[in-house]
Amino acid sequence: ATASFAASAVLGGSGLAAISKVKDKRDYFIAAIPLIFGIQQFLEGLVWLTLGQGILSQRLAYGFLFFAFLLWPVYIPLAVLGHERSPSRKRLLRYLIFFGSIVSFYLLVLLFTQTLDVDLLGNRINYNIDAPFGLPGVMIYVAVTMGALLMSTSRFIHWLGALSLLSAAIAWYWYEATFTSVWCFFAAVLSFVIVLYF
Repeated sequence: ATASFAASAVLGGSGLAAISKVKDKRDYFIAAIPLIFGIQQFLEGLVWLTLGQGILSQRLAYGFLFFAFLLWPVYIPLAVLGHERSPSRKRLLRYLIFFGSIVSFYLLVLLFTQTLDVDLLGNRINYNIDAPFGLPGVMIYVAVTMGALLMSTSRFIHWLGALSLLSAAIAWYWYEATFTSVWCFFAAVLSFVIVLYF
C-alpha cells in the first residue's frame, strides 16, 4: 500500500504539473498519463488496505481494473494519435484504436461474466479472473498499447514504448501470476518521464 500511495502522490502532483506545461492542446492526452496512473495507483493502495474485506475489496479491484483492462488499450493509442504528426502513422494508430476497443470490450465482458477474486500471492496482489486469457491475450494487449508508443515518430514516445515493453517482459517473466498489478506499477513509474518531457 505504501508503494502504491507514494507513486500516486508523486504521479498525481507531477501529472498536474505536466498538464500545466502543455503548449499544444493535442498533447493533453499524453501529458495526462501520469495523473491517470496516479489515480489508478491510489485505487490499488486502497485494494491493499481492504484485502480480505469481501465486497469492498472487490469493488476497489474493479476500479483498478477499469484502468488496466478498459481504459489503457484505447487511451494509449488515442494519446499517441493526438501527439503524432505523420499522416501515415496516424492512419495506423486509428487501426490500433479500433483493435484496442475490441480488447477493452472483450475484457469488459470478462469482468461482467467471470468471478473476480482478489488475494495475495507472494506479497503481490493477484487479480484472479477465471478466463482463457494467458499469454496470447497478454501479447495482444501489449501489441495494442506498446505498439502505439513504438509506432510514434517522436523519439521520446518511441523510447517510452521500448522501456514499457521491457518492463512488460520483466513483469511477465518473473511475476506472471500477478502480471496485471506488477506491470501497472512498472508502467506508472515509467510514466514519470512524461513529466520530464513536458
